[in-house]
Amino acid sequence: MEVFWRGFIGRLISSFADKLVLVTGASAGVGRQTALDFAAQGAKLLLVARRKERLQQLADQIRAAGGAAEVLPCDLSDNWSRDRLISDLLTRHLIPDILINNAGYGNYRLFIKEPPAEVARMMAVNYQACADLMSAFLPEMLKRGSGALVNVSSTAGRVAVPNMGAYCAAKSALCALTESVAYELRGSGVTVHLVNPGPIKTEFFDAGVWQGPRPRDRVSAQSVSHAIQKAIRKKKMITYIPPQGGCLVYVFHLLGPLGRWAVSRRK
Repeated sequence: MEVFWRGFIGRLISSFADKLVLVTGASAGVGRQTALDFAAQGAKLLLVARRKERLQQLADQIRAAGGAAEVLPCDLSDNWSRDRLISDLLTRHLIPDILINNAGYGNYRLFIKEPPAEVARMMAVNYQACADLMSAFLPEMLKRGSGALVNVSSTAGRVAVPNMGAYCAAKSALCALTESVAYELRGSGVTVHLVNPGPIKTEFFDAGVWQGPRPRDRVSAQSVSHAIQKAIRKKKMITYIPPQGGCLVYVFHLLGPLGRWAVSRRK
């Protein structure tokens, strides 16, 4: 009973109550945690990912707690699958109040070892899918004069690191797109947010090919979810997690050649 009333009161005071929130990459990690956190505050969820079974389990968990969630299986690396998802949502007039482009994956190996098809797939998941969903929903958001777009990128989109060339390129493109659109939409009622985490305690390091040591210091999926919510509430354009990641990025660019030399020596 205590859990029920705590959730009920949370819905009453939440700015996300009854908002339609679309989360990509919702089957695990940051996407799953973000979906749970928004649902706990009364939002209605559209859950997008490849793994239907995991999405269904998440939706069942949300519904069991009194929330609302719809499962939308989609392979975001596939053009046809993305187009079908977008067409279905537009046909049913399911324009999200909040779009969270979270799906992504990366490899850690030499660029010359990356097959061209894998480079294209990485770009499709980490960048093109985000751009397509933004293009699909922005016109309707602008018509109603409200909405929020959140793109979960990476500090690797700001500082290129060895052995992650394709991933860094895709996330760099996402960073540039997000900032550009944020400038364009100022004053429109639609806000755009770029969230750049460092390494996270998720399945990220198992989803792709990781040929090297794994980072020891990682942030939690919950901390990223909280940062996403805070960015929307505070209308903050760029967020780094942890915050010192932004300082490191600033120092890297300030140092110029010396910063690039330091990264090139990174093991």
